[in-house]
Amino acid sequence: MDNPKCIVCGNIQNLKFELKHKVYQCASCNLYSSDADFDLTFQSSLEEDSREIGLKKLRLHNFGLIIKALKEKYFKGKQTIKGLEIGCGNGWWLEVCRDNSIDCKGIEPERTFEEYYKQNKLNVTMGFYPNPATDLAEGYDFIIFNDVFEHIPDLNSLLLSIKKDLKKDGLLIINIPMSNGFFYRAATALYYLKIKSFLDRLWQFNFHSPHINYFNPKNLPTYLSNYGFKLRENFRLETLDFSSIKERIMADSKISKAKAYTLSSFLTVLKPVIKNSSADIRVFFFRQ
Repeated sequence: MDNPKCIVCGNIQNLKFELKHKVYQCASCNLYSSDADFDLTFQSSLEEDSREIGLKKLRLHNFGLIIKALKEKYFKGKQTIKGLEIGCGNGWWLEVCRDNSIDCKGIEPERTFEEYYKQNKLNVTMGFYPNPATDLAEGYDFIIFNDVFEHIPDLNSLLLSIKKDLKKDGLLIINIPMSNGFFYRAATALYYLKIKSFLDRLWQFNFHSPHINYFNPKNLPTYLSNYGFKLRENFRLETLDFSSIKERIMADSKISKAKAYTLSSFLTVLKPVIKNSSADIRVFFFRQ
């Protein structure tokens, strides 16, 4: 396979990491890209129960910050706010929207939570975006990705569809991990010490939906500007709920309880360093 072209600036990317899949880096804009594929069988080592314990409190906190920005900055005084979440997973964002009187639909290809959607009366279309069932004649006020954008192989087709489905002044919101954050840089250092497992985990190469790209705060807005999206703001979101680190780690069922306990203890000691380092997760607000 030839080295891929960078989707941001068009330069040829160079091989950077040899993990379970190959990872390439653009020397110009520092975009990282992998040669991984989405596994349509949805089979992986993802342990949903541990993942929920390790993530829910954290996600709800971060979602609250995004909701606050939506209601106080972008749609202040607007009676009806209509949104679409692409890749709604466990439905937590949709529930937070409902609790805040925001009308948000979801679309999700994986059927793990289908019964949960029905029981909780969440408006979710099963399948891949774009899907006619999610069409809204007047366009959406916002479309959001919560830890999904980095998993999508064909971003060009995706963004062209989003431009059609958003209102002319609609918001594209991308909640996404960063390659300049503490954990990515630490995992890179470990890679050069011949410890590859941490980078494999960050790229989610053991899961059915691995990362395809890893952006940073500069190259993501540059990429989106190619499609007519202008950055309005971005801010830091929390990476870890330190009360449930062990469960978060154990979301990968290949990691033993003993190793999860050791890692969680180590990360707790590093809490002040992590809090004061570059953000591992940021949310970006773009206007069309």
